[in-house]
Amino acid sequence: MHDFLSDEWVEALRMLGSELPKVSGASISCQYEISGSPDGKIRFYTVWEDGILIGVDKGKLDNPDCVILAKYEHARDFLHGGFKAEIAFMQGDLKVEGNYRKLLIDLYDWRQSAQYRKLWEDLGSS
Repeated sequence: MHDFLSDEWVEALRMLGSELPKVSGASISCQYEISGSPDGKIRFYTVWEDGILIGVDKGKLDNPDCVILAKYEHARDFLHGGFKAEIAFMQGDLKVEGNYRKLLIDLYDWRQSAQYRKLWEDLGSS
């Protein structure tokens, strides 16, 4: 099992995300800022184009569509399918700056698709 947010976890995300099927219009770039991890604050980003992960790495992304801020345990839970991002957002456990509408509403169906959810579930159990 890869530790959440480790270099191995990011590499597994890169591999699994690049193998997803194409979904026209499912494109977004997200900067994640995760606080309270065993290694302190961690930043990583994802860039999705038509449902396929074309970029992921630790660090900062210039001009992302949205910035997602969360504590380590909340980020782990919502990314690995423990609870929906919308619920975490409404409860204040997940903050989204920038184009939150695109992430939470416009791309809702894509994020709820079996393939997308399986990616994160597999990543959580890898």
